[in-house]
Amino acid sequence: MKSILTLLTALLVTGTAHAAEPRLSSLFTDHMILQRDAAVPVWGWANPGEEVAIEFAGQKKTAKTERDGKWMAKLDPLPASAEPRDLKVGARVIRDVLVGDVWLCSGQSNMGFSVRDAVNGEREAAEAKFPNIRLFSVPGNPTLEPAAEVKAQWEACSPQTVAQFSGAAYFFGRELYRELNVPIGLLHSSVGGTPAEAWTRLEAVKTVPELAGRAQEEIAQIQSQVEDNKNFIPRRDAWEEKHGVKPTRLSEAVRGWAAPDLDASDWRTVTLPGRWAQFGAKSGGVFWLRKQVTLPESAAGKPFSLSLNWVSEQYDTAYFNGKEVGHASDQAPSFYNVQRSYKVPGDLVKAGRNVIAVRIASATQHAGMWQWGNSLGVPVAVRGSVDDQWQLQTESTFEPLSADALQSRPKVNNLPFRNVSAALYNGMIAPLIPFAIKGAIWYQGESNAPRHREYRELLSLMIRDWREQWGQGDFPFLLQQLVNNGAPVKEPNKTGAWPFLREAQMQVAQALPNSGIAIGIELGDPLTIHPANKQDVGKRLALVALEKVYAKPVESSGPRFEAMQIEGSTLRVKFTHARGLAAKSGPPKNFAIAGADKNFVWAEAKVEGETVVLSSPQVPQPAAVRYAWADNPDGCNLYNALGLPAAPFRTDEW
Repeated sequence: MKSILTLLTALLVTGTAHAAEPRLSSLFTDHMILQRDAAVPVWGWANPGEEVAIEFAGQKKTAKTERDGKWMAKLDPLPASAEPRDLKVGARVIRDVLVGDVWLCSGQSNMGFSVRDAVNGEREAAEAKFPNIRLFSVPGNPTLEPAAEVKAQWEACSPQTVAQFSGAAYFFGRELYRELNVPIGLLHSSVGGTPAEAWTRLEAVKTVPELAGRAQEEIAQIQSQVEDNKNFIPRRDAWEEKHGVKPTRLSEAVRGWAAPDLDASDWRTVTLPGRWAQFGAKSGGVFWLRKQVTLPESAAGKPFSLSLNWVSEQYDTAYFNGKEVGHASDQAPSFYNVQRSYKVPGDLVKAGRNVIAVRIASATQHAGMWQWGNSLGVPVAVRGSVDDQWQLQTESTFEPLSADALQSRPKVNNLPFRNVSAALYNGMIAPLIPFAIKGAIWYQGESNAPRHREYRELLSLMIRDWREQWGQGDFPFLLQQLVNNGAPVKEPNKTGAWPFLREAQMQVAQALPNSGIAIGIELGDPLTIHPANKQDVGKRLALVALEKVYAKPVESSGPRFEAMQIEGSTLRVKFTHARGLAAKSGPPKNFAIAGADKNFVWAEAKVEGETVVLSSPQVPQPAAVRYAWADNPDGCNLYNALGLPAAPFRTDEW
């Protein structure tokens, strides 16, 4: 009893209890960078009413904790400094803190694409010895409510820390560091395959009726997903039994179809991607695909991941050199998942000839394999050397399904959480606010291309709302326009959706204050949606920043359309940013013109000064012109004197 009284007396005398140490936001860690020339918020949590002391660079601030447990103080603007200093918050010390410029780097997979996977990635990582560039990667974390914290920490840029970091962000930051010679902080927050609405605050999304309705449906679907998928399995099994499309077990008669020494000379040769119906199937069934790949000595004995794309609403089993390496789970939602990744053990991988075989059971002939040879992930000697030819054999067929049977097929609730409106804003942007930043770079849009008509409004909404939530005014927001993608376009009227998405990006960059855009229409790779040249992506974004944000005397844009003039049977196109306008390797390519009939044909083009003159005998009275107006306008070759490419454009609104 005496000891308890003594303790209580001591507490009364000192006026202190053992209150919990103030907790600091996880954005404040060793090796961080604080934004220069700006009021810098520092925040965290403590007991209501508690005062928190903050010290940095001779400044002393105090913050009183509000009733909700949050406290915040703001440091006065600081000049750039590469001197490592301590930030003290209560008894906690954050060490090796620099002051410079912090850029938020967000978007989808092309922003997430790593340094290691970029062109000469291993060498780039090995040479990345820039201790005054600091890296922070926000882990993927979709949530239905705004999160307060992220689980990550700042790291100094080194060969070890940069290899898995965003290539576009790193190459952007490296260019800025070399030009500005101030510490650069890179806040990377991206997730592959995600639409812009997932990165937009829900309250902002709700201001647009069409977006609001979709968001409401998505949130309801995610909330019911677990229960829906419990119910799906018995419903699916019953439907398959009722209609006779339950996958059969592997029979002895076909057990050797995966063997590498099988004589498959009687199998059909088909080109993927494709549906079973395209290959002659009149109904669903069990189908086999085989493919030979030649691997170099360097691949022998080394494991790799075999990627099978878009095997949706089907069961599949994959084999490598006759041994099973994986099969799709028959549990929701992976049963309807669109991509498989199967680990091939090293002892199956040999130099020379190897055989991939896939057995697929499909209820209908409308499914198939959306597979490109170069996306298999096999470690070939020459990148892009795997063709799309496979051998096909049918093991068995099912009875054709009626329209009623197809209509009654159970649907799985497999909505990816990462695609739900506001989910990534909640988990990966909201926790960063109001960390002081210089600006943001954004590489995204592929996932919104099918809905390109709404993208201009959506992206503008997202940018304005981010700026409002940060409370830093119209901070710089720089876009990377989508690069060329897919098979080269041979017919000018078959444009695809991407040029319209690029147009929306350009319109946003031109309409919103303190915004800019980098053009990369020739930086893509027809073999993949993830081109490896992220160096030029980062460099061009940095040029935009240097000119528009830092007021450096540099040119950041290639030729931009300014005006069109009809001169009889020819069109003359005038450009801005066109000093030294020239076409590489021949006349300008990818110009198409049309008359009043709206039928575009390829134009003959020649450069005259800072203009391009266009004509075609098929269009005696031209009325409109398009340039690089396709998903992949392969071979774009119009540049200015600084080697920056002309931006895609059109003069029509057809």
